[in-house]
Amino acid sequence: MTNTRIYSVLTYAGALPFIACALLPLLGVRSFGPLGSVAFIAAVYALVIVSFMAGVHWGTALYRPRPEGPVNLFLSSNAVTIAIWLVFLTATPKIALLASILAFLFLLWVDYRLHSIDLLTAHYLQTRRNVTVLVVVSLLWVIGIA
Repeated sequence: MTNTRIYSVLTYAGALPFIACALLPLLGVRSFGPLGSVAFIAAVYALVIVSFMAGVHWGTALYRPRPEGPVNLFLSSNAVTIAIWLVFLTATPKIALLASILAFLFLLWVDYRLHSIDLLTAHYLQTRRNVTVLVVVSLLWVIGIA
């Protein structure tokens, strides 16, 4: 990745729905009728983003120059996606949000490991860390008000 501006802007923009879900209840919005509660909408979006981020790891596994690495990306990306999907299907939105937080933190840990073998740039890792903090804080806020 050479265009840091594009991925930085897109990464931060991806956090906006999480921030909105945290702030909407402060404005009195707790539900969107047939779409569900703010917590449910945040859980749906978290499911999508966790799956997307795990897919990025899958893609990294396909192109990485050496098969060895600190984490088996094929297995971890599938395990995270399936786990978050099962939790979403079987638990309450609050539990799904807690599971999503754990998934985001795990995926960030994987990115730190990928950075340790020079597969990710320091700038990308810094962006991921900053956005993960925003997302985790937003989701904790949603859990607290749900």
